[in-house]
Amino acid sequence: MDATELDTPSSAPSARAAPDSRRRATNGARSPRLRAVAIWTHRYVGLLMAVFLLVAGVTGSFIAFYHELDVLLNPGLYHVAEPAPGTPRLDPFAQREALQRQLPPGLRAYRVHFDGEPGVAQLFEVSSPGSEPAGDDEYFVNPYSGEIIGSRRWGDITQGVRNLLPFMYRLHYSLALGEVGSLLFGIVALLWTIDCFVGGYLTFPPPRAQQGRRGVQVWLKRWKPAWLVRGGQLFSWVFTWHRASGLWVWAMLLVFAWSAVGLNLHQVYDPVTKAVFGLEPWPSDRLPEHEPPIVDPGLDWRDALRRGQALMADQAHAHGFEVEEERRIVYHPNLGAFRYQVRSSLDISDRYAVTTVYFDGKSGELLTFEAPTGPGFGRTLTTWLYQLHFASIRGLGLPYRVFVCVMGLAIAVLSVTGVWIWWVKRGKRLRQQPVEA
Repeated sequence: MDATELDTPSSAPSARAAPDSRRRATNGARSPRLRAVAIWTHRYVGLLMAVFLLVAGVTGSFIAFYHELDVLLNPGLYHVAEPAPGTPRLDPFAQREALQRQLPPGLRAYRVHFDGEPGVAQLFEVSSPGSEPAGDDEYFVNPYSGEIIGSRRWGDITQGVRNLLPFMYRLHYSLALGEVGSLLFGIVALLWTIDCFVGGYLTFPPPRAQQGRRGVQVWLKRWKPAWLVRGGQLFSWVFTWHRASGLWVWAMLLVFAWSAVGLNLHQVYDPVTKAVFGLEPWPSDRLPEHEPPIVDPGLDWRDALRRGQALMADQAHAHGFEVEEERRIVYHPNLGAFRYQVRSSLDISDRYAVTTVYFDGKSGELLTFEAPTGPGFGRTLTTWLYQLHFASIRGLGLPYRVFVCVMGLAIAVLSVTGVWIWWVKRGKRLRQQPVEA
């Protein structure tokens, strides 16, 4: 029996039962109004988000295999013939020095990576202190000779296929519109987060007076059809697939939505996460900036590496973690500081190792230490959300990246089917309207 059926004389055997009946009737009346608001919200927020999520879903599927696809499309930038089998690569700092001698005036190579592979070019990001580079900002270097074999301006699609994957990346988080697009995507991600809960609520069965201890079991039985796809007519199949598939991957939809808020809309993510879980700012955010930037560090790069290694060893001893592999050393002119990063037992990602020490570029004094997990649940949760988003969870490897690729396509299809369902229902509503004489 529906709750609204209780507010009738025939169903109220005594005056004593009337107050309870009226309460149930009120709840039954309130629920349809709440459901109507939820339907309206889901419909129009979904329409507003459709293009954004379609783009984000499709591009995200490709980005899950960013490096592999970039190599496939640009073999001339990545593949380098070994002079002879087993020939050692140049020291990473020697590669940087060779590149620096060939760069146009004003450009500096401020990153040195330690992840070289035989027969693969070394990628260097370059910048112009205090301003944006006028030309290319990624250079591919022959690791055996130090010669430049190619370059590109990251994300500039006018350069053709060599920038297709970087351009997809720009589309993914900002529609290639810079800071304005990033802000728009952040707002859409916030709406998406809210809509995850609204859409989940709409799959619940209408309220009904529960009886005895079997109330939860009855409710779950009534909710079960929402998880199933029903065949028959095309609209029935599409509608039930849209509803059921949203439930199947609901948790991951929420992960992608809320992590996108964190990546694009810190103004909302940080205070909410801090209030609920506790989130302290990254220590590097508090480092003072120099104006004008300090273009060249006082420490030699090799000395800086040794200093970074010593400081990281001190932090490992103090905080009880193990250094597993060093990844990069970066100089920041605006901070006048080096950033040394390793993969440690604190990292949950193989590809994005972010256990970090910052130290002064002249004196070598430790400025701060950053751990991806451990200091507060808010930061650990944030790291997990980001690495789930980036398809980079240690131990899950290729299967999880394939899953994220499929998730991207699922998000795109959910957006398309949502618009199609709205369009079909809209046509039905218009046909049902009376025609004026």
